[in-house]
Amino acid sequence: MSGRAKNILVVEDEPKILEGLRDALEFQGFEVQIATRGDEALSIALTQHPDLILLDIMLPKLSGLDVCENLRRSGIKAPIIFLTAKGGESDRIQGLELGADDYITKPFSIKELIARINAHLRRRELDALEAMTDGRKDTVFHVHQLTVDFAARSCWLSGEVLHLSEKEFLILKILLENIGRVVDRETLLREVWGYQNIDLETRTVDVTIGKLRQKIENDPVSPQIIKTKRGKGYIIEGTM
Repeated sequence: MSGRAKNILVVEDEPKILEGLRDALEFQGFEVQIATRGDEALSIALTQHPDLILLDIMLPKLSGLDVCENLRRSGIKAPIIFLTAKGGESDRIQGLELGADDYITKPFSIKELIARINAHLRRRELDALEAMTDGRKDTVFHVHQLTVDFAARSCWLSGEVLHLSEKEFLILKILLENIGRVVDRETLLREVWGYQNIDLETRTVDVTIGKLRQKIENDPVSPQIIKTKRGKGYIIEGTM
């Protein structure tokens, strides 16, 4: 990562947890901002533009889910990691569908949290580097009624502009770069989310693929572009 100290916004209303997170992050060399209410977190994120946000769900004034949704609608692209005691599958799926990049349930390991933070920040910097070089590439793909222009970072379905999240676009890019080959979930976790040597559930990938299919498939229930190879991963089989 670059030499500039990364700024992390920690949003937590439990004083002991908040203080522990601040101490651990500052010890790792991060700059830390804090918020204890959802509305306060939203204001700080929109004006200070942190590099990454650690966000509790159960917050006064405005829930973490509402904060996340508002930030994504406002164009904030910083990685968002939910830290919460709400660890059910439906809770994780809801958080990811609203635009979060990761979901960690309490209690959690500080060591693992730092590893995940570094992975997301590393992925963010790699994305920025790719964006700088993509403008020099003439890479336009046509798959069924879908057109993807990597250089312009744009895509269309039957001529209609689609609005993809960063993660959705990157998944599509990886699958198109490996057209005709199966890409497993572990590869997508590593290349899209930046994870290295961390044992994770694969639901994160499945949820994001599902959201992507809702946007690019004429019939998401019977997808023709991104197909599932059960037990193996995902594939785009060919162009038309």
